[in-house]
Amino acid sequence: MAAHKIEFFLHGQGARPVVVTASSEETLRDVLVRAGVVTAADAGAILVFVGECDEALHEPLEVEGGADEHAPVDAGLTLDALGIHAHHHVHHHRCRRVTVDVNFGGQTKQRRFSPATTIGVVTEWARKKFRLDPAGATEYGLQRCQSTEQPRVDTHLGELVTAPKCAICFDLVREVTPQG
Repeated sequence: MAAHKIEFFLHGQGARPVVVTASSEETLRDVLVRAGVVTAADAGAILVFVGECDEALHEPLEVEGGADEHAPVDAGLTLDALGIHAHHHVHHHRCRRVTVDVNFGGQTKQRRFSPATTIGVVTEWARKKFRLDPAGATEYGLQRCQSTEQPRVDTHLGELVTAPKCAICFDLVREVTPQG
């Protein structure tokens, strides 16, 4: 197969995503170094995840303290070998998992998520774990503990945490809908 250009989203720890263009024959490690997100010497220490993770949505309701199995990939492989295509999401992080605590109604639920998990997936997981009525559950969203920050549903956990603190806390709150 002939090499071709691929444009994809590159997400990093504590940072907003950037769009990167690369050849399908380049190794992911070379792309990360060229994009300036890691140095050649540091490239082996970074964990890279391809795609978005929604494993928590398939977890049985009775499981407590679950964890995603989403494994890091070998960044020494080419984009083509890793199946990275146009508009894919690639995440580089130092955290293998992000421990998330969600508080609601005097209870806390905890799970370890891939840094490639969106706030939307964590929100849906929390609504199920707290057994919210599906008819009214959409009125509830995540807000960072001890703040008023409500991350967008398309934000990835890896964008919100920086190693070595691979953990974050949220409150499940009723979202305020502007009237007008």
